[in-house]
Amino acid sequence: MVGVGGILIQDNKILLVKRKNEPGKGLWAIPGGLVEPGEAIKDAVKREIREETNLVVDALRPINADEVIVRDKEERIKYHYVLVDFLCKVIEGSLKPGDDAKEVRWIDIKRAKELNLTDSTRKLLDKIMEGFFLVIRNRDVKKVLMGVPRDHEHMRVVFELIDGSIIVFHEATMENVSRGVVEVEMHPTRKAISLVGIELDEREKGYSRYQLIEEDKGESEIVEELTNLLRMESEEKS
Repeated sequence: MVGVGGILIQDNKILLVKRKNEPGKGLWAIPGGLVEPGEAIKDAVKREIREETNLVVDALRPINADEVIVRDKEERIKYHYVLVDFLCKVIEGSLKPGDDAKEVRWIDIKRAKELNLTDSTRKLLDKIMEGFFLVIRNRDVKKVLMGVPRDHEHMRVVFELIDGSIIVFHEATMENVSRGVVEVEMHPTRKAISLVGIELDEREKGYSRYQLIEEDKGESEIVEELTNLLRMESEEKS
């Protein structure tokens, strides 16, 4: 049987449902279910999410595939699902559990792994949290938006890439990085700078406790670290 799942992430939180029925009864999982005969898989994703969470979503693209085989005590196959998970975004709706969901919540991605998850959802979270190497050039960018979103106090810089990916930088992050770039560009001899993320015990009112602070590190060491990290980009060009 073909199943679909919807991956919805906002502010480092992922949308999970606590399943009311088998398979996975009582376990947390991404919203989803079976594709009905004659139904397009994107339509199935949107339908299942609406039925389980009351949210209307757009299914952007598939980003994960998996399978689940469940056997009974005699090792006979009870369920064999081939799963396709889609990255989705919320269009409208207020969050509430549907008929197949006991509970539905936005949960911090890191804390989500502490929950009693279905095996496929746990593997999916492991994949989402894996580190990755991303190089962005002008040709990769569709649009850059800068401004203060409605109901926010601070600016956001949003990169919309050609492949549909969205990267968001908060104002404080861009300010820290911009100062570092200016320092390197305008200094007559300086070639490199390193900023490290730290959590401050004391901070000015209105400022995040997480800041990027210049690291006390030699320029030659920074250049060497940069060179090693960017070897993947050099190999790609060659």
